[in-house]
Amino acid sequence: MRASAPIGKRVLAALAAFVPIGTLAAACCSDGTHIYSGRLYRDDRTCLATTSSIDVISGDDPGTCAPVCLVQKSGDGGTAVYVSTMCAPYPPGHETNGQDPRCAGAFAALSRDDTCLLDGSTHPTPKDASAPDASSSD
Repeated sequence: MRASAPIGKRVLAALAAFVPIGTLAAACCSDGTHIYSGRLYRDDRTCLATTSSIDVISGDDPGTCAPVCLVQKSGDGGTAVYVSTMCAPYPPGHETNGQDPRCAGAFAALSRDDTCLLDGSTHPTPKDASAPDASSSD
């Protein structure tokens, strides 16, 4: 049986879901933990959500590394794809092998710095130039 996390870590994890990352940055490091953050990939819109917390990790903030694709499996069999530039250690329970087909789209959205908005995104994928334009007529 898994031991319950100390109350401080549980409170920090709960707050991390609702409080902006910068607000918690100072509080997270005094107890030897840090917030692992990333951006959720919206494959239905091919853009990324704003940076959010993924998990609270033991140890000091490891800094910035090359982008990594993290796939989180949920209890109902679904998955969520995040992209992050934080170094390891990665959150437990996340696949980081990059094999999920959505990882390519997540990396492309990151390289475009494409953030999802209510009515579109900041840097959408350009339309395929070879595709026929639906508005043109023969």
